[in-house]
Formats: sequence, C-alpha cells, structure tokens
Amino acid sequence: MKRTALAIIVALTLSALALPAAAAARHDFKVIQNAVKNSATAERGHELKWFKVLIEDGRSGEAAVKLTLPVALIEALLGSADCRHFKVDDDRCEIDVKAVWSALKKAGPLALVEIKGDDGAVIKVWLE
Repeated sequence: MKRTALAIIVALTLSALALPAAAAARHDFKVIQNAVKNSATAERGHELKWFKVLIEDGRSGEAAVKLTLPVALIEALLGSADCRHFKVDDDRCEIDVKAVWSALKKAGPLALVEIKGDDGAVIKVWLE
C-alpha cells in the first residue's frame, strides 16, 4: 500500500511531464521566477508549501492541466514508504528518493523543469 502511494505520485508527475502535446506556452518562465521571488516563501530558509505542475495548451495559451500538491502530502507519502530507493533500469541504478526530496527542500523554492515545445506548448514543474 505504501509503495503504491509513492508509485502513484511518481506516475502522476511523470505522466504530466510526458504530455507535451497537451502543453502550451504563453507565459514565460520568468513569470514563475518572479512569482516565486515575490512570494513570502521565496526567501531561503522559508518552508516550502507546494509542489506544482502546469501544462499549457500552445494554441489557446490556457492551462490544460494544473496540479498543486501540498508538500506535507508528499512528505507523508515518502514517510510511509517501505523502501527508500527507486530502482531504475533493471536495478542497475538506485535513487534515494528521500535524500533527493530533502535536497530539494533545502534548496528552497525553485523551478525543477521547464519544457517548451515547437507548437508553443509548455510544461513547468516547480516548488513554491
């Protein structure tokens, strides 16, 4: 059950990243950077509150998918996981998910991924 919860979060994030056809872009990455800089949580040392994913349609410029997860939910799922490692490529590579999450939290608010497609589609993943 605990592995399933972690797998669901990872699958949701990866599936959101794998939908470049549904993504779009009118807003620039600087909009997110400015929002993070101007928010109360943007200062180093402040606690992160949100994990966000935005996929915008290239034709309309409107959000096709908006996912906002509380950091507390992600931490609860990671805390309840039986294993600490995510195995990749037939167990040849192991990623310590809790260590990665800890490093991301320590870094503070930041953009994790921004993908801009040829058709104007945009996928953004960031911590706020």
